[in-house]
Amino acid sequence: MIKEVRTEILCPRCKVPMDYLSETEKTSNNNGRSTKITRYYRCPVCGRRIIDEVLIIKDNNTDITIESHTNGARKLLEKQKTSLIK
Repeated sequence: MIKEVRTEILCPRCKVPMDYLSETEKTSNNNGRSTKITRYYRCPVCGRRIIDEVLIIKDNNTDITIESHTNGARKLLEKQKTSLIK
């Protein structure tokens, strides 16, 4: 038997259950590409946001770096060399 456990986060202002959402932002410049994924709780009543996690994926055509920012802590999850296949 599988039991699903969900944690309900209540809005500090309204005391109603908050929705859990993700937002993706992609950028590109001379140094390569970057993707920022933000996961957060949002109150459906007042719109307050509480950020849960931010993932930043950087690809500069030779390295791929994945960083995780959680509650102010920064972790380097993965740094990998990419090989060009011809």
